[in-house]
Amino acid sequence: MNSTGWRIVLAVLLVALTLAAAGLLVTAVSSILLVGAGILFGIFLHGVSQFIASRTPLSYRGAYALVVIALVASIAAGSYWTGAQAVAQVSELVEQLQSASALVQEYLEQYPQVRQYVPEVEPEQVASQAAQALPAVNAGVQWLLWGLTGMIIVFFVGLYVAYEPDLYQKGLIKLAPPEQRRYFGEVLDKLHSVLVRWIIGRMLSMTLVGMATGIGLWLLEVPLPMTLAVIAALLTFIPNLGPLLAAVPQMLLALQVSASTVLYVILFNIILQTVESYLVTPLVERRQVTLPPALTIFAQLLMGVLFGAIGIIMAAPLTASIMLLTQTLYIHDRLGDAAPGRLAEKT
Repeated sequence: MNSTGWRIVLAVLLVALTLAAAGLLVTAVSSILLVGAGILFGIFLHGVSQFIASRTPLSYRGAYALVVIALVASIAAGSYWTGAQAVAQVSELVEQLQSASALVQEYLEQYPQVRQYVPEVEPEQVASQAAQALPAVNAGVQWLLWGLTGMIIVFFVGLYVAYEPDLYQKGLIKLAPPEQRRYFGEVLDKLHSVLVRWIIGRMLSMTLVGMATGIGLWLLEVPLPMTLAVIAALLTFIPNLGPLLAAVPQMLLALQVSASTVLYVILFNIILQTVESYLVTPLVERRQVTLPPALTIFAQLLMGVLFGAIGIIMAAPLTASIMLLTQTLYIHDRLGDAAPGRLAEKT
């Protein structure tokens, strides 16, 4: 083989090695993001435990034990009393969504201008499509198992972080040079404060959106209002994109009531998100964290493409952390800008 042939082989091997390394890199970063989600959960537990310890005779460890016991008891009680009902509601939700999807297709077929874009399924195609759906079912089961495993990892990482937060903070501080450890500790404290405030803001928004969604959909007589309210509350944890995702099943189920109900649901979501975004969130984030929506959406899309669901979930807190570090370590320290910025400590 001549030199040109060896170069081609070497180039192919380098490309293959780069692609393999990129795949491993994505897997590694996804694992790091999962641990980061556990750290966020630990920060939440630490904040609640510290709040209780500062206002009661309990020590931090005592308050931590109380919070963990209350959390585990709440999960166990909720699973015991509402587990069967939740499964039934999820099954009903799937059936309702399937019926709504069929109804949407019937509506579309009534219009000649869009009928050509609606695929027609022949009876003999049903069996083949059912066979083709098996890999998708297997992928769904794998995704569910991965999600459950991720939840377990997040839960236990959070427990360990909240149990001894000083141990991990001191370990990070020791990575800095001795003459910079004090300043590095101050940066970590500020970063911790920013994340705590972001979590508080998300929790308040989730509570508001969940309660308002349940009441609003119940008044509009949309099927499964409480199930949709829980979905909306959970998705509100993801800023900007979460409410859009939560509105989709609401509109599909509202379609089974009437076309006007769909319009009312859309109007209700617009009003709710306007109130949450421009009234409640600014009041909460006056002492919390304000993230530019365009930057957050860009980070969510980028992280979602690269790392999937965990990337979308962690995009907002990661953006808040990067903004704080950029403001503190670069704009303030390197450029000498004394302006506090939107993520700096507020009085």
